[in-house]
Amino acid sequence: MNTCEVESGFTLLEIIAALVIISILSAVVIPRYISLDVSAKQKAIDAGIAELNGRESLTWSNLKIAESGYQDDTHLFGLMDTSLGQDYSWGGAVPDSSGGILVFRLDTPVPLSRVGSTIEHPAQWSR
Repeated sequence: MNTCEVESGFTLLEIIAALVIISILSAVVIPRYISLDVSAKQKAIDAGIAELNGRESLTWSNLKIAESGYQDDTHLFGLMDTSLGQDYSWGGAVPDSSGGILVFRLDTPVPLSRVGSTIEHPAQWSR
């Protein structure tokens, strides 16, 4: 009986083909991952702005029904809590009644403006 020994392993052509496939996949996936990271940070900034607007509305509403009533925007802004948690900070200094620079995770600064409140409506934060 004649037995042949079979060698196992990959040929050079198979290794090159696998490297080409991995290169093509990484060329497609890495830019999408980077884009996803940037998009997520922008969504986090939008969530921070929504939180600030919610706090403005709540503080304004509470002042409207309080015994002392709504006085002015300076008083309302003094009652506002602008701390949004550990992932957010205010660039350079705390915000003032006209806005500030909101920073997400130390690398995504976004300037925000604030339109002051009146007796008819609460203040509004925006990019």
